Amino acid sequence: MLSDKIAYLLKRLEVENSVIAGYAGCTPANFSRMRSGKRSYSINSITVKKFTEGVYNYCSDSGKLEELCSVISLRGADEKTIVSTLLNWLFDENSPDAPETNDESGAIFGKKLCVLMDIADISNIKLSTSLRIDPSYVSRMRSGDKMPKRSAGLMMRLCTVLADRITERKKQHELEELTGMRPDNSSLAERIYVWLYDRGVPANVQAVRDFIEKMGSMKGDISCNDVKLPPIDESGFYIGNEGLHNAAVRFLKSVIDNRSREIWLYSDNSIDWMTGDFRNLWTAMMHTCLKNGTRVRVIHSLDRNANDMLQAINLWMPLYMTGLVEAYYSTGPQGGRFTYTLFVAPGDVCVQSYCVRELSAEAEYNYLTDEKSIGKCERGFGALLSKCRPLLNVVHDVVLSDDADTYEIGNVIMSFDGQHVTVQSKNMPTAAFVFSYPPLYRAFRSFADTIGE
Repeated sequence: MLSDKIAYLLKRLEVENSVIAGYAGCTPANFSRMRSGKRSYSINSITVKKFTEGVYNYCSDSGKLEELCSVISLRGADEKTIVSTLLNWLFDENSPDAPETNDESGAIFGKKLCVLMDIADISNIKLSTSLRIDPSYVSRMRSGDKMPKRSAGLMMRLCTVLADRITERKKQHELEELTGMRPDNSSLAERIYVWLYDRGVPANVQAVRDFIEKMGSMKGDISCNDVKLPPIDESGFYIGNEGLHNAAVRFLKSVIDNRSREIWLYSDNSIDWMTGDFRNLWTAMMHTCLKNGTRVRVIHSLDRNANDMLQAINLWMPLYMTGLVEAYYSTGPQGGRFTYTLFVAPGDVCVQSYCVRELSAEAEYNYLTDEKSIGKCERGFGALLSKCRPLLNVVHDVVLSDDADTYEIGNVIMSFDGQHVTVQSKNMPTAAFVFSYPPLYRAFRSFADTIGE
């Protein structure tokens, strides 16, 4: 069965849905449904194809290709062969079945239920009354002593009650931060159901783990090799993710050639476009910009949950450590119907796009060089920035209070001081990240709660 094989594969690779989703450019909800077995997928499914590619990319980056090949009984093959064999293994009924995965932990279920009840602001007694069960049963579920079967009608009633309470209190954004699940065609109750039974850790906690791991492996030298650019498309009009790649490369090349003093960046589009080879090219070109002394202002959309934000920060981590990048988050109204992208090199060039969110894959990106358009884009970015606050700071002289709550994770020191969390690498003792944005602070706190478990 597909769901059993996925659960077995992820267990062997010691990785969570949310991590594979990041490598595949998808939301964790896509793969949670596959793993739960609630929906049927064919071997030609785009979601399944993205899953296999995400697994390969993760294994390639993490040195686990040998383990992956062992699972699917393959030796010494190239990427195309491994991905193809993995796809066939997932659907081949004649291949050895994955071992039974009866490792659902009541403790994990209980902790997730506790967090959901906190977001929903509902007590044991109120929940038990709504479900028409004894309050002691709720207590046993929260403690991990009791976990209802997936098929039990009680579970859908439980998820429906929590979904209704969360909606009434307008806490959907907090739920997204916790689970990493974005709104889709399923109901809120269905998404809660899938997440409660997902054996993986919460997406925001996994994102913090990834951040800590990358921070711990960083070295003092963040130099970058010379950039080898692909052919530059100078059409001035670009469509979709590939078009955005071309527009971004042309934009950054102009910034590098002109040694622009600063650049301003904003996009509330999906981060799916920042993957694969292009991600490496973007990072290399940004390194060159910073090496030239170009300062960067980047506004992160408040629409993004903590998981998405930390993925973006992970991507930019070496760039932030230069001290030339200023990161902000918008406090303005969230725009659910449209996406907006704006790259500005003041007085030089702009890239701009405005599109209905559902058609973002067909978004049109305009490359603007005339003075009037540039001026308009500059004013637009200024208006956005006026409703922003700093997302993080990179400080070079860390001063903590005596009662700071401090944890040491390998080469990383994490300290909670008031409403701030400071993260510092022993490899780079002269610089540290300081986060004060509440969802990120909560994500780091949730991660701290797992230490020692």
